[in-house]
Amino acid sequence: MRNREHAPREPSSARPVRSVTVEAQALLPLIWGDPGHMPEQLAFFAVRRFGHRAAAAVERRREREPGAGPDELNAGIISRGTRVTIAEGAVVGGPFIVLIPVSFVAALLARAQMVLELAAVAGHDPKSEHRVAELLILQDVYASVDEANDALARAERQPPGGPGRVPRRTRWRLIVKMAALLGLIAGGKRSRAQQALSIVSFSGLFLIGVALPWIWMPVLAMFYRQATSRLGAKAAMFYAQDPAVARADRGRRRWTHRVLKAPGITSVLRFVALALLPVATAGAAILTEVRVAGGPWGTGLIVLCAVSLATAAIWYGRRWSRNR
Repeated sequence: MRNREHAPREPSSARPVRSVTVEAQALLPLIWGDPGHMPEQLAFFAVRRFGHRAAAAVERRREREPGAGPDELNAGIISRGTRVTIAEGAVVGGPFIVLIPVSFVAALLARAQMVLELAAVAGHDPKSEHRVAELLILQDVYASVDEANDALARAERQPPGGPGRVPRRTRWRLIVKMAALLGLIAGGKRSRAQQALSIVSFSGLFLIGVALPWIWMPVLAMFYRQATSRLGAKAAMFYAQDPAVARADRGRRRWTHRVLKAPGITSVLRFVALALLPVATAGAAILTEVRVAGGPWGTGLIVLCAVSLATAAIWYGRRWSRNR
């Protein structure tokens, strides 16, 4: 069956490899132009732009670890995919909250490349058209390959880029859909009450992220870590068997996979420190009557914002450096 899989034409090798964030900026106009098929456009784009990257990444990993078996290769791919998703998707908060669509799309593309690399480890062409429908199935957008292919047939392969501005309601709905794909809120298989509660919680966290980015970024990273690891485990299991069999079984049974345990004491203490440091610094500035601008309360607010942004920047910089 594999030799019948056909791959789209690969980009020229002379074309430079662009970062995930840059690719996300290229994908967003297509999403704005076809908002009703956001998951489909993302899957099309991921296979078209990241299939060849996934194949090359797996080849490099095999060269570095010639004695590694599929399980070891998959573990390394899931670990790196999780780190890249966190680094690409958590750089929002405070004044950068306006970048949340780019950040979410970048995280989704990083996760898609992870899935395509897992397919390559199992011997399946990550550039094949079959991977498009499988991405949608693994993300729980559709329950079967037939449903996924029907939706893909209705979506334009390369829609004209949409306008830079879309209605606020449409933009917010798309952000909520992206959050559902990322596992930050309840997906379509949950009850309406669960979905509503999840959206309210996400909206509250979004508002917190505007004012308190040093809390938003670590919490978002924790969600990314859990959801991406679950997706990686599910994809590895999916591709460990013949995808044709897996896709047939998809509608008859639920996938089981290892769920991450609650964060350890070190993670909790780190999060508490990130949350308390700006507040404690601002309180100290008020108590010592340090004057930067206006009275002590104005100075405290300036110190709070400055330290919180600096803390978030240092946290993000450490996350980013681990992926280089």
